[in-house]
Amino acid sequence: MMLTVDQARTRILDAVTRMPTKKCDIVDSLGSVLAQNVYADENIPPFDNSAMDGYALIAGDVKAASDENPVTLDVIETIPAGYAPAKQVKNGQATRIMTGAMMPSGADSVVMVEKTESKEDSVDIFDPAAKAQNVRFAGESVKTGDLVMSAGKVIRPQEIAMLASLNISEVDRYQPPKVAVVSTGDELTPLGAELKPGKIRDSNRYGICAQLVEAGFEVIDMGICGDDVVELERNLRSALGQADALITSGGVSVGDYDVVKIVLEKLGDINFWRVAMKPGKPQAFGIADGKPIFGLPGNPVSSLTVFELFVRPALLKMAGYTKLLRPTFEAVLETDIKNDTNRVNFMRAIIEKHNGRYHAKIAGDQGSGILYSLVLANGLITIPANQTVYAGETVDAQFFGDAS
Repeated sequence: MMLTVDQARTRILDAVTRMPTKKCDIVDSLGSVLAQNVYADENIPPFDNSAMDGYALIAGDVKAASDENPVTLDVIETIPAGYAPAKQVKNGQATRIMTGAMMPSGADSVVMVEKTESKEDSVDIFDPAAKAQNVRFAGESVKTGDLVMSAGKVIRPQEIAMLASLNISEVDRYQPPKVAVVSTGDELTPLGAELKPGKIRDSNRYGICAQLVEAGFEVIDMGICGDDVVELERNLRSALGQADALITSGGVSVGDYDVVKIVLEKLGDINFWRVAMKPGKPQAFGIADGKPIFGLPGNPVSSLTVFELFVRPALLKMAGYTKLLRPTFEAVLETDIKNDTNRVNFMRAIIEKHNGRYHAKIAGDQGSGILYSLVLANGLITIPANQTVYAGETVDAQFFGDAS
């Protein structure tokens, strides 16, 4: 019996747990998930300040100001940013003020410098001003005691800037998992070596490592391991000793006698599944030493697709993320596609937007060994099992990465 895609993904996500949390410098937290609530211990901004270079004044003094009839005010001081005002503004007075400088007491508005003409000890104001015009008030952005960020928030540059504004130099974040990657099979040849008859290049490992880096995870590249039980077991145990999760590529086809299956079963509680999907039907998943092991198919398209649909969401959960899946959307199909199998078909597609709607066309040959079709594609479309979808009808689609 084959598992559905949803069944397989649910089993995986239910089995994996979040990584421990660790306090780190805020800059080092970039891209990780916050593991604590962040409250404000002070107001932002900490004081009323000017949003413009100009003159702080009392709005009522200039309510009749115009180009034809400017209002002249005495300038009592200049306040640069970073300095506190020394004098109180009274009727008929103004203070020259710079952007970000503290508002002087008595003033309730700022007229931008472009609407004024400076004289030796006075200034002509050509525009009326409303109360609070061009004034940023203390606590306008954040007030003391506010919950500014909740645990589970992804930390971006703007979150780091806010943490610094709150005088927070370290935060608790979920540690991203370290992931070991092993390619298996006597047929694999490393890059730079002579390609002998019957051999193929080891492409899966590089693609998987790139997928991990793109998702923000640390990679432990364990290289190629041949079809030797002792060597493979030693390699995989070493990988588990260094990493928080393990990915193998190749040797998980159900029904085949394969050393990968033998070794994985020795490591822990491993299940070998057939999932009702194309490409990527044969898969393995389990737990060893409390760490997840993902056995991916050997075909390159299958390997990268299974990672995208199952491994990436599981690792994101481990890293503390709550949004685990790529966004899906509807795309208009440009050609008829018939799926006469009992497996959902994830097809490589070129997805483009025309007149406000997404349209999808197939990206080359869809064989599970045709890696070039992934190069042409920018996303996947889903063709349900035992269905024909006709041109003009819509299908579920998703982009790779942040493509749009």
